[in-house]
Parts: sequence; C-alpha cells; structure tokens
Amino acid sequence: MTTTFTAKEVKRLRRNAAKVSEPPRDGPNGWSKSTVDPMRVLGVFKPLRLKDGYTLRAYQFRHDGNGNGVVWAMPLDADFPEPEACPRLENDFLEPPKPPAALDDVMDAVEGDGTPWSYLCSSILARELGEFGASWHGCEWSTHEVLGEAPWRKPRSLNDHRSISGKSAWQWQAAKPRQWNPLVSKGSKVLKVTFITYSGLGQETIYRHINTY
Repeated sequence: MTTTFTAKEVKRLRRNAAKVSEPPRDGPNGWSKSTVDPMRVLGVFKPLRLKDGYTLRAYQFRHDGNGNGVVWAMPLDADFPEPEACPRLENDFLEPPKPPAALDDVMDAVEGDGTPWSYLCSSILARELGEFGASWHGCEWSTHEVLGEAPWRKPRSLNDHRSISGKSAWQWQAAKPRQWNPLVSKGSKVLKVTFITYSGLGQETIYRHINTY
C-alpha cells in the first residue's frame, strides 16, 4: 500500500520548524548550551512524541558567523553538563560534546502514531534536528527543497539568483523519477519513506532520499 503526500505539506512543516529553531545571531564562539529549546522543533511534528521519561537538549557551535548544533535525547532527570565537561566525539565534525546519559541516536527516543504521515514526519524531523543550530556555511539540509514535480517545470531562481537548469541539462546517475511527490510504501515487513529534493549547494543536484522502518 502506498500513500502519496504533497511537497506543499512537507514544506509547511519545514517552514514551521525553521521558525522555532532559528539560532540567535549573537553568542560565544565554540560550543555552548543552546538557548533554543529543541523540544519546540518536535512540537511542530504533531504525530510524533518522545518516549516517556526523555527530553531533548542541545548544544550550539559558533565561529565567525557560522553555526552548527547537536541535539541529544536524554532522560529527564539526567544531568546536562556544560560542553567542556562532556566527552567529545572526536571522529565527528567539530567534535561535538555528548553528555554521558545521552542516547547515541536522538530518534531512538521518538515514537509516532503509526500513520503513514508519522513516518514521513520522522524522516523530516531527523534531518531538521541534524541541521539544528546551523547558520551560514554550516547549512546543508536547509538548502534542499522538497519536490512535487521536476524542478525545471516552473521558472524559479534560488536565493543566490542562479536559475535552475532546464530539463536537457541534467545527467542522471539513477533512474529518472516517475513520481516526484513524497511517498510512504508499506510492505509486509518493511515500511519505506521516499522523497526527492533539489539543492544548488556546490552544484545543482537532485537527490532521492529513502528511509526504511
């Protein structure tokens, strides 16, 4: 069984998530506790909730106007230490601090209402939390636009005023999409979320995102 959603629905979610997670422009360089509550991002995704006994905490990184962040799922009663008191993930970008009580994957603390929409929400939430605290050169996922049709179908321009290339300019490394809208497909054992995005970061690229549950 396959359920189709519109790109407009997903874009609305992302706009609302961006509004409640925008990092303040001012703050100390390096890692610090975030002044933005990541629970507000979760609140945008109505079919999703945290498992009992957990909350979300975040750290913010800043450097010369660039920003990145990291969100952790933690027990409600766990200590949330200052970043300098935490072990660091030395193999990860910017070596983010990780509190001892934090789960390895923030999405392990998230559950949904079981509807197809909740699974699509889960896939988008994971990416929004991964982009939490990002600004300027720290942005990657926020450059992606979720598509409901081929990006060259309507004349548009990116924020940096580069026009989107026409149909004949694209070279496909995989099968060209036959269905552009976000999909949730339920099989006997696996549920699959598929959606397609466009980004002009670095070079114009169309991405097919697939998550299985």
